[in-house]
Amino acid sequence: MENNLSIVILAAGKGSRMKSNTPKVLHEIANKSMLLHVIDNSKKLKPKNIYVVLGKKSDDIKNILPKNIKVIIQDEQLGTGHALLCAKNILIKAKGKLLVLYGDVPLVESKTLKKLIKKDAKNISMLGFNTSSPKGYGRIKVKNYKVSEVIEEKNLMGKDSEIKTCYSGIFCGNTKLIFSLLSDIKKSKSHKEYLLTDIFTLACKKNISISLSLTSENEVMGVNNLYQLSLAEEYFQNKLRKNFLLNGVLFKDPKTVYLSFDTIIGAKSKIDINNNFGKNVIIKNNVSIKSNNNIESSTINEGANIGPFSRLRNNAIIGKNAKIGNFVEIKNSTIGNNTKVNHLTYIGDSIIGSNTNIGAGTITCNFDGKNKNRTLIGDNVFIGSNCALIAPIKIGSKSFVAAGSTISDNLNTDDFSIARAKQKIIKAGSKRFLKRRK
Repeated sequence: MENNLSIVILAAGKGSRMKSNTPKVLHEIANKSMLLHVIDNSKKLKPKNIYVVLGKKSDDIKNILPKNIKVIIQDEQLGTGHALLCAKNILIKAKGKLLVLYGDVPLVESKTLKKLIKKDAKNISMLGFNTSSPKGYGRIKVKNYKVSEVIEEKNLMGKDSEIKTCYSGIFCGNTKLIFSLLSDIKKSKSHKEYLLTDIFTLACKKNISISLSLTSENEVMGVNNLYQLSLAEEYFQNKLRKNFLLNGVLFKDPKTVYLSFDTIIGAKSKIDINNNFGKNVIIKNNVSIKSNNNIESSTINEGANIGPFSRLRNNAIIGKNAKIGNFVEIKNSTIGNNTKVNHLTYIGDSIIGSNTNIGAGTITCNFDGKNKNRTLIGDNVFIGSNCALIAPIKIGSKSFVAAGSTISDNLNTDDFSIARAKQKIIKAGSKRFLKRRK
């Protein structure tokens, strides 16, 4: 969008109110960290550079950053004003505009930021919102469609307390102008920090124009504790659900379906209650997902039927019109078109062909105590119920495995195999056995 746009994301806060060992900005919304939400939306603006301001002990955060993101370290945490000032030496000579974002304000959409950037090309524009519950926010006084003053909540007096227009913390402006104002702010006596909002007070005193762009309160929600994180998660999930519903996906009860930021669901698919989708899930058109499934890192092709109570993970690929029954786990396996994997079955590290039947209670025994081994099953195979397939093993097309078999040798095409212990019957033996138990 802007060849001369630089973006600075402030993410050096300790996040003590999260009461967690995880850095605040690494807490996730829909399986993606808050900071990466901000970065990904920033990238959509096509800026010249994106900088992230971090504290000294920030290795965990650095490890998740994309390679093209530049890091600035705030050695001593002296407030948001000081955090941005740490970028002065790098950006003071930069031409164009500077956009300031926060790593703990993850829900702002790129279209909102584009509107903010276009608001005022020469001076400063800030992002605000109207709310019926402004407690905790700085207030924005507006005169002739321009910001006349930004007031910290603790400094509100008289009718100013009734102001419902609040400051989000996000703003954009001429880079040189912002750092010029920033260099003149003083340390707050009450907070003993350099407050970023003080630049707006200075700007107003110098008759520098400050434009206001408004968005929804939810979009600029800040996350400072786990309760606020849950509210942000709820908002983002509702947005994802709405998008799918409007594009032809049927959720029986939307609020019980949990989606990942990257979930893909094709049109005319039906999703029953209590389903959880982790990262890297692709669901094609006309798929039926029954209730209570957990699916991650999987692809489900057209017309497949899943669940209830199934688990798909680690690169599970389900073929067209395949059926995965209840209480089935599939891991790192490919299931062919029109194949049925019936209830109470585990399929791991396997490739199963088309039009094959895997009976209830079948187990692919893929782990020998040291290595994971492959099971290969051809097309048009019948595996009876309660079978154990000892990997590595190959079962040829059109072969038949009788129920209750433990199979450890390969089968060729059209082979029949039965592998059961010989049944022994003792006439009237149950009476003698029961007497002994007494």
